[in-house]
Amino acid sequence: MVETMLILGPLLGITFLLLDLSMVISLRSTFQHAVREGVRYAITGQNSPGPCQDDSIKAVVQQNAAGFLSSASAAATIHVHWMSPVNGTVTNNAAGQIVEVSVEAYQYTQLAPFRRLDISPKIWARAFDIMQQLPGTPPCLSNPE
Repeated sequence: MVETMLILGPLLGITFLLLDLSMVISLRSTFQHAVREGVRYAITGQNSPGPCQDDSIKAVVQQNAAGFLSSASAAATIHVHWMSPVNGTVTNNAAGQIVEVSVEAYQYTQLAPFRRLDISPKIWARAFDIMQQLPGTPPCLSNPE
């Protein structure tokens, strides 16, 4: 019984560590896919009826995140930034500007918290592209970042 406990403790620790590590990698890949889809949606000037373009982009990212960004606290980690390609200052969604869609500092809760490490990984994902020329005026922005 003592030998079983001496083997089982480290074995379960390594198992949970591998499960947590694989979950973090899976979340990172999922979020990277979601922000890429958000950028693809943004550069074509699409906008769903009702909200402004940045809110529509955030909704697209949420739809492509496999439900991990559906809570209010997780949705707050989604950001849409508009930048000038010349000097990087905050700008609008006009043609030729850079759009950055990101998930910043998503807090992952571990399956088995390791007391000695006392860490909680944060996950980041980003994608950039240049806005295309749109017919007519660009859609509105609710919160230019």
